[in-house]
Amino acid sequence: MSSKLSIVRWLVVVLLLTVGARAGLAASAASPQVLVRIWLLAPDTDAVQLAHAPLTALARESLPQPYILARAAESGLAWLSAHGFATEILDADADTARYMMVDMAGPAAHDDLSAGGRLLYADESRALWRLPTGAEVHASHHAWLLDSPIRLLPRATVPAPITVTPLPLVQEIMDQVNLARLLTYANELSGQTPALINGQPYVITTRYTTSGTPVTQAVNYMIERLQRLGLTVSTHTWNASRPPNVIAEKPGLSPGAGIYIICAHLDDMPYSGLAPGADDNGSGSIAVLQAAEILTPYHFDATLRFILFTGEEQGLYGSAAYAQMVQNEDVRGVLNMDMIAWDNTGGPNMDLHANSGVAGSMALAQVYADVVSAYGINLTPAIYSNGTGSSDHASFWNVGIPAFLVIENYWSDGVIAADFNAYYHTANDRTLYYDQTFLTNMTKASLGSFAHMAAVRTDCYWADLNCDSMVTTLDITMIADHWLAGQGQWNYSRVFDGDHDGEITIVDIQRVSAAWGWSGPG
Repeated sequence: MSSKLSIVRWLVVVLLLTVGARAGLAASAASPQVLVRIWLLAPDTDAVQLAHAPLTALARESLPQPYILARAAESGLAWLSAHGFATEILDADADTARYMMVDMAGPAAHDDLSAGGRLLYADESRALWRLPTGAEVHASHHAWLLDSPIRLLPRATVPAPITVTPLPLVQEIMDQVNLARLLTYANELSGQTPALINGQPYVITTRYTTSGTPVTQAVNYMIERLQRLGLTVSTHTWNASRPPNVIAEKPGLSPGAGIYIICAHLDDMPYSGLAPGADDNGSGSIAVLQAAEILTPYHFDATLRFILFTGEEQGLYGSAAYAQMVQNEDVRGVLNMDMIAWDNTGGPNMDLHANSGVAGSMALAQVYADVVSAYGINLTPAIYSNGTGSSDHASFWNVGIPAFLVIENYWSDGVIAADFNAYYHTANDRTLYYDQTFLTNMTKASLGSFAHMAAVRTDCYWADLNCDSMVTTLDITMIADHWLAGQGQWNYSRVFDGDHDGEITIVDIQRVSAAWGWSGPG
């Protein structure tokens, strides 16, 4: 082939590619994405059908009438029209836009959004805002970003309904909730007292996600205390320049029983200065830590995960990345605690926020309400089927994993007014303003619910480590080996702390041994 002919063919190819690229750009310019509201007449069936449409779903709501919000180009709008969906275009230029959903049922509002932002709609449940271009975003319990695509196809695994029958073992678990220990953790996390981290005292002045050393020390605080329990502790990095999530796991006895998560967000507000964050969300964080302490020695069919998320206050970033990562694992349920220590009216009213559009979410919230009733815990729960998306449970909703939020009386309910923390996101969010009885009861109800969700085993005693119906020399030796730490101090657990002095020493282990008729080898 002559070189002249090769050059001609090469020029033709370049010309065709250039023309094609320009045509593609022209088509793209002619068909920008819009934000469209898609009304659902048969919510579950319609959602499955929409999962195959050329669009990106951002939110699914059930009030006042079920609908989905999505980004769609011309092809998506044509598909919707061809399949008979009723639609409403809310924003004609959605390519680079960012949106924030605001609770209308929650405490008042987000006036700062009106400065340069644009209200796209508001009803009795939600208001949707297009954010100002380049605006710095601080999510809150009143508002959350619609940044992550949501899953419309149901997951293959759906949790079975759970019937709550009171169990003496679960009562034993809840009775171990210790207020003094909760307050110690809360004061350390909120900077009221120095915390011992890596053997040195440190005052945690803030846990804001971008605070650097302070929030990193808070993460280290949790890692050290979870490691003391003999759990498998790991971190999950969602942004290389941000503190990671902390995950502790206790394997279940039945591989087919799935995974259950109890979680809270560790980071806090305000974004500058002192940020104690005692209620938001030191309260949920210390409850997760105490749940790990109390539940670790017991046996469960399901695998337990205890998780502290970061990046929540900026837009659920830590939990969103984690949920995306585990969406194909057999996660059966998520119990998220966020703000569980404020009760200014003595109700004691509290909220359970579920999502009727995610299979299993409402059932799990009902388990919590049933536990409160079955065990006579002094709480008055209200279940919401179109609950707020303003905390880490919503990240799991977005990938189809059943989850629900446990929170103080955040929404008004009929004649019961909302009772939201007056010091929210301020330097005055301190343990001084805890309702200690309310915190204790919320922690008890969460532990009891989680024990039922994960199917606590009642057929083997906590000291029977291999669950063979006998506590033998092997079990006692395993206990001693398992709980011995590097400096002659056994890792902490309430059930092993026989003298209730806050430490596990050789005296405690000897008491366990003596109780079972074993004093030493031979």
